[in-house]
Amino acid sequence: MSADGTADGLPPLVLIHGVGLDRSMWGRVMRCLSGRLDCTAYDTPCHGEAGMPAGEVTLATFADALGEVVNGLDGAPVIVGFSMGAMVAQRFALDRPDALRGLVLMNAVFDRDERQRAAIMQRLAAVERDGPAGMADSAIERWFTEEFRSRSPEVVEPVRRRLLANDPAAYLAAYRVFATADAELAQEAGRIACPTLAMTAEHDINSTPAMSRALARTIPDARALVLDGLAHGAPIEAPERVADAIFDFAARL
Repeated sequence: MSADGTADGLPPLVLIHGVGLDRSMWGRVMRCLSGRLDCTAYDTPCHGEAGMPAGEVTLATFADALGEVVNGLDGAPVIVGFSMGAMVAQRFALDRPDALRGLVLMNAVFDRDERQRAAIMQRLAAVERDGPAGMADSAIERWFTEEFRSRSPEVVEPVRRRLLANDPAAYLAAYRVFATADAELAQEAGRIACPTLAMTAEHDINSTPAMSRALARTIPDARALVLDGLAHGAPIEAPERVADAIFDFAARL
């Protein structure tokens, strides 16, 4: 677990990474927020230093781990979940509504349609067959704009290495949750009671602007924000813009 920064009178942040990544994906955002907000990032089950949990891996497995992080904080946080992390954040908000101040759901999948569900099941089958190696190159192409991949290999290549370093069994267990948990959340998201920002990127082809807008319509106290010119990896490619949006949201609570 890592923490950075302090801010009097503002809620702390807990930052949840996406499937196949680890807490390091938030490093650039946390540096941008240093001195403005108190930030904690951690490795979720099946990732990084957390390792493979015992027993069946479900969305509740990830929400319970988040609960342990939140329990160690002084004060209820704003929870920032990216991609699969947004699923974890929603599950936690539904199960423990009094334990948080707000949600930032970044690049979140919401209520996949039949075509989108078929596509994610194809990717799940590729993970079952080929492990992380079968996803790394295509993920990098989806996550970052072509210009950023060309200009910033020193940022992009560590992300690729992180994906490739995943334990195949742990990655598959996590990816299976990512591929299926949106169905349960779509039925319950309307019960989320805290202020919420549903934020995605203009060119995110799987966590689309339409999904974030639908999520914002479903959650009673929510609004949508679409970052123009970016793709799925917006927190890594444009940390200043993401940090500013998170801070503006947290400062209004």
